Amino acid sequence: MRGLVAAVLATGLLAACGSEESSGIRQRAKQPGALAHDAPSAALIPADDLPPDGTRSLFDHLIAAHGQIPYPFDRLVALIGKQDPDGAAPLTLLVPQGRSLLKGLADEAHPRVLVAADFQAAATPASLGLNPRGQLFLGFVENASEIEVLSYNEAAGRYEFQLVQNYCAGCIPKLVYARRAVCTTCHQGAVPIFPQRPWNETNGAPATAAAISAARGDSQPYLGVPLANPLGVPERFDQLTDVGGFIPATQRLWIDACGTSADCRRIMLKLALRWLDNPAGFDAQSAEAQQLRTLQAANWPAGGIAVAESDLANRDPIEEARGIKGWWRRLTTRQPKPGEGARTNEDLDAFDRLPKLQAAFDPLSPRPPKRLLTAADLDGVYGLAALFSDADRQLLEAAAGFDAARLETAVDRIDEHFFAPAVYSRVKTVNALLAALASAPLNYCCLDTSELSPPVASGEPPVVLAANSPLKPYEQYCFACHRGNPAKKLNFMSGADEAAVLANIKAKEAIREALDWPRYQGTDRANKLMPPADSLQHARLQAALAQNPKLLDEMRAVVPGMFDF
Repeated sequence: MRGLVAAVLATGLLAACGSEESSGIRQRAKQPGALAHDAPSAALIPADDLPPDGTRSLFDHLIAAHGQIPYPFDRLVALIGKQDPDGAAPLTLLVPQGRSLLKGLADEAHPRVLVAADFQAAATPASLGLNPRGQLFLGFVENASEIEVLSYNEAAGRYEFQLVQNYCAGCIPKLVYARRAVCTTCHQGAVPIFPQRPWNETNGAPATAAAISAARGDSQPYLGVPLANPLGVPERFDQLTDVGGFIPATQRLWIDACGTSADCRRIMLKLALRWLDNPAGFDAQSAEAQQLRTLQAANWPAGGIAVAESDLANRDPIEEARGIKGWWRRLTTRQPKPGEGARTNEDLDAFDRLPKLQAAFDPLSPRPPKRLLTAADLDGVYGLAALFSDADRQLLEAAAGFDAARLETAVDRIDEHFFAPAVYSRVKTVNALLAALASAPLNYCCLDTSELSPPVASGEPPVVLAANSPLKPYEQYCFACHRGNPAKKLNFMSGADEAAVLANIKAKEAIREALDWPRYQGTDRANKLMPPADSLQHARLQAALAQNPKLLDEMRAVVPGMFDF
């Protein structure tokens, strides 16, 4: 009997102490990143919380084009789906017991929802198509009223970490840029991350799907997401994070592997187009490939170029709770209370008070790179080729008269300054090639920031209104769309304090017209009335009017009319 007890204790101790627990997220966020600060790419792709001037995330551009952040969450997912030319819904998964900063607020009844865009849009005669495959991910915990957004910034060559805070019924959502140092404690290398096969944490695992269904008491979709998914969904999600995870390495290969050599980047692009034309026939030992290796060797960083590890070890929370190991863990590890933990991505101390995961499963644990590239590798070629969409390839082939040699020759006609050390942009590259082929360059939806409002950093305090402020109705019925909106033309209720917000509202005379319901309802201008007729704010304003029929007049009185003196 003593032997059995000893064996049980030994098993438990090994399970509980077999690997060192990782340090807390607050301490990890203070540690420097893995990228060498003297690398050229570190200067060209900064690690600041806000995006570089003149650049924004893909998510910002999508929301600005739509006009507001859709609510509820299934409408936001549908907005992403509408960008897909095939009308297919994005990939969605449920994770009840995950490893995110908000994991304490997710459970089987209210699991975390993951979303990934998986499409490439065709070009039109005027514009290049979107290519968000592996470049747009969302994570939503309903109990936290917060969406985490990982979205690529084409002009800056990096992923942006954003939050949609206060995302709930009747609330005023706020889109902000998160603290990058905190996000990259888990997203090491600033890349998307996801567990490895067989993805037991997700509802692709039958046991996890069954636990969600049991907790919810039915089999109806949660926030529009099926409670059970085929295993192919997490598998594809895993592939997309791998695709996205290589983009930062591609930027380093374009910038750091070539140093100041324009010839190096020119040959790299030529070879990428050659691979794109015929992957199976690509000759990695050709004269041009050997020349690229030689040029890379002359500039290669001393520490090599690392490909960040985007894969987390598979974890099975249900299996962890079973048997002797589960009994021992419950005996030796404090079990979190329901709802315990961080309630927002800024509540780091509450997250650190949660029981720690074993280091092998904790995304906070430092992970070695997936690969450490050398100058002999041609991964820059493959990385550039992967950034072109199928529509880009077809467009360039047609412009070159379906002559692969002519397309390669076009690279030689691109101006030298294009190949100076700079962030690589798929859009700018396609347009440079089109120009070299005597074709007109195309517009792109998601580069110009002139009509976007300034980005907002997480932690900026919300505006505080006085108890009798005339802006109170605006706060309830208008701020959700017109304060913090990434579209400059719709962000006309911005301002650091009440006086600034009031001044901006007074300067927008069109508000009087948008609130003149009695005059325009039932006319061809009814669609200009605000709030939008299909919005929650519209329904609540209608209910308020039943109690105070003069409410619209009071709101319009805040904005001076043309003949007010």
